Amino acid sequence: MNQKLEYKACIDYCKFDQLPKGIEEKYATYEPDNSEILIHREFLYGIWNQYNIPEDKRELLLSALEEIEKDSVLFYFTKFLVDDMCSARNRCDEDFYTNLTPGCMKKHGDLYSFLLLLSCVVPSIKQMEKRGIPKEYYEKIPHQPLKNQLEKLVKSNDTKVSDFPWDMNFYTCSIFLLDRFFFIPYRFEDNFTMFRNKISQRVIALRHAGEEFRRDGQRDGINDVFDKKGKFATIWDENEDFITANRINPMGFVEKETTTINKSEWDTVLEKGDTVLAFHIPSGPGYTPERVRNSMELAIEFYQKYFPELTIKGFWSESWLYDTRLSLILNESSNIVQVQRQFYNYPIFEGDSMLRYETFGDWKADPDSILLKTSLQKAAAEYIKSGRRFNTLSMVVLKEDANKVGSMPYITNEDMRQFKEIVDSHLQ
Repeated sequence: MNQKLEYKACIDYCKFDQLPKGIEEKYATYEPDNSEILIHREFLYGIWNQYNIPEDKRELLLSALEEIEKDSVLFYFTKFLVDDMCSARNRCDEDFYTNLTPGCMKKHGDLYSFLLLLSCVVPSIKQMEKRGIPKEYYEKIPHQPLKNQLEKLVKSNDTKVSDFPWDMNFYTCSIFLLDRFFFIPYRFEDNFTMFRNKISQRVIALRHAGEEFRRDGQRDGINDVFDKKGKFATIWDENEDFITANRINPMGFVEKETTTINKSEWDTVLEKGDTVLAFHIPSGPGYTPERVRNSMELAIEFYQKYFPELTIKGFWSESWLYDTRLSLILNESSNIVQVQRQFYNYPIFEGDSMLRYETFGDWKADPDSILLKTSLQKAAAEYIKSGRRFNTLSMVVLKEDANKVGSMPYITNEDMRQFKEIVDSHLQ
């Protein structure tokens, strides 16, 4: 089917339970292809053999795939979705893909999300080949979620894709493991602007106006903890020569006292809409400043060579590991603290659920009801029992500072002193 179908006709027929926002605009520029299959059988059979998929599961997957391919409208629209998904991450697309189930698929609709993701692998590999990216960078990437997905299907007939947006990064070969850490393009959208002094090279981040913070410099209301008496709102006063705003202390809090900079003395180095590389941390050893620096330097070189159209300004991430409150309960020499010290950390509106999950095993874990085994568990539990709370923070490392990781390019002794003075001050 080469003739382009009307978007509304496709949607009315397929009856998807949900679709990403903005997908209609993407469809308007889609050029239909004349391929007659969704997944090359040679590729499919190779996967089955590699993972020793039993015959009944092979028949199930093939039947579900043929149900899509034999439905001309669903097949047509699925090819469009594959085309869009394969380029979405490198566009830093704001469209949020998640599990999709077409109502028109009566027999195997529960397998649609998995097959949609699997359909992205071959065209994504072709894109890698076209860019001249060596095979070792991407050939194993799709297999990280694929292996687990097939194991679930075989062992327990579980067809659900547990984390579609995250798995999509791998099936579309959009995420790369460079030394110790994963990287993927990301559009920076947080409410502050970063500047670098033209002479001293000092970096400063100024928060935009209109957000409320507690006395401790965290967002008012985070963890459902408010500071009615001491909260303050950020300001941004700008004229031809100066900007006055609230500085983000790189220890991860916003300062109540404002800072004024002379615009002629500072260059803008990061602002909303810029492209950065999202920095993801796989489990395992090697979480050290040295490995962070090496991975970031490799990432800069890799993206400059193979994705020259992307203007990468730096690195961004959010994690419980960046919560500078951990430096109050851990030894200064611990890897968690040492890595924190290399970043420009800043507060976001995320509480301590990630820390509870990673440390205690449940998003809503109560330390009083858990057998505490590790030193981190015991120290974190003690902190929480005292009435204090942890937060998830985000971080930025500018591209020009990646080679300085290991020497604390942003945080000063004065920043650390101010942090210790202000932390948990809203509880006093």
